[in-house]
Amino acid sequence: MIKSNESDNKGISQEQLEAINAQISALAAEQFVNLNLSAGLVEAAQMLLLGKSAPQDSAEITEDYITNTLFPRAVENVFEKYRKNCFRICLSKTQNIDLSEDIAQEAISLLLSSENRVENAGAWLAKVTYNLLHAHYKNTKKEAQLYERLSLEATTFEKWIELGDLLELKELDAALAEQLLKSDEYRQYQEIDSYNNIKDYAAANKISVATARKRKERARRNLKAKALRGMGWQSSPKILNFNQYFAIQKFIREVLRVCSGDKDVKWMKSLSREYAEAVKNIKFIAKWGISAIGNLRFRLRLFTIFEDGKPFMLTFIIELSKRNSISILDVTVNQFAGKHPVPDTVFIPKDKGKSGLTYEQIMSRLKGN
Repeated sequence: MIKSNESDNKGISQEQLEAINAQISALAAEQFVNLNLSAGLVEAAQMLLLGKSAPQDSAEITEDYITNTLFPRAVENVFEKYRKNCFRICLSKTQNIDLSEDIAQEAISLLLSSENRVENAGAWLAKVTYNLLHAHYKNTKKEAQLYERLSLEATTFEKWIELGDLLELKELDAALAEQLLKSDEYRQYQEIDSYNNIKDYAAANKISVATARKRKERARRNLKAKALRGMGWQSSPKILNFNQYFAIQKFIREVLRVCSGDKDVKWMKSLSREYAEAVKNIKFIAKWGISAIGNLRFRLRLFTIFEDGKPFMLTFIIELSKRNSISILDVTVNQFAGKHPVPDTVFIPKDKGKSGLTYEQIMSRLKGN
């Protein structure tokens, strides 16, 4: 049994959360040999621990509970997220609900039956989804324009997301490529990349090789962030340019300073007493995520554990200035991820309900049954 350090045995301690994460990762590696799903399943498990269905007494979160309840639910949630992402890609391109559902399900099945190692399942599924759309539209002349655009975007996803390499701008949408080619981000990256190697760039600019590498990484991140935002990305730290990412990291460090008793963090004065106390009660931050909700506005989510061992989600609506100083526009604190049952008076057609896979179905397809 995984035991908590809390004297009253309630809430989740950092030690217990780390043990839960380790067990989830081990189960992921054991069950999904060819798929690197550990990080996604750990995050899904953490979110489930926020829910009302999770045990409220940490003593009940045993190894058996993790193996037979928490892990299967996390698997279902992760694959449902994958299915929805595939569905959205299809629907945004075709506006055909039935086709989108079919292709999303097929993409998931192909992932589960893959005999090759897949490190980034989300990227792999995006590429396969585009490829399945190709196959559907390839022989339909009236959809030739859509097919051409899908071919272009499939290459984009493959190189940007799966391979993690800098994309050849000519393979982007023409309008976006033109915009990037005229940008300061591209000019700065191209200036560094024009040298045969980083040592030549360092020598020409009379700087150390270490400084040259940092400049190249900064330029690369800025260009990639601009391209990803142009491609429609909304939720990922990758959409932040170098200075924005640094500002967010600084803000998170300030949150941790407040937790340690620092009273000199200026933005704390802008919070209500309730939210200020919530920030002070944070024991540690397990994970963070960010989504763009405007040009310079973001939703920053902090998955935290409070001093009493209970998990909370703090969401900051923030705005970055042109100099990347942060203004807090709103704060919410959520202890539980609530469920919303469908009222008896609401009718949902049987063929329009949840079409995700159960844990048993996922494992069956994984084994080729």
